[in-house]
Amino acid sequence: MNAVDTNVLLYVHDPRDVTKQVTASNLLQSLADGVLLWQVTCEYLPASRKLVPFGYNLTQAYQDVRDLQRVWLYAFTFLEHA
Repeated sequence: MNAVDTNVLLYVHDPRDVTKQVTASNLLQSLADGVLLWQVTCEYLPASRKLVPFGYNLTQAYQDVRDLQRVWLYAFTFLEHA
């Protein structure tokens, strides 16, 4: 299983750098066994606001998270005490 960073999710919808956009899109499509971390979701939703000037909105961001939850494991991260 592989988890992705918040920026990878943002790059998919950010038209300012087509190379990053294509690379991020290809990466997400190739991860059949991906893991969506709670922390990434919490970072992604507010960070996606910077894409509003490019036609992306919060409704789309929530839908993207729901779509990923359908195909990837949704995981919380915990710290273990030694």
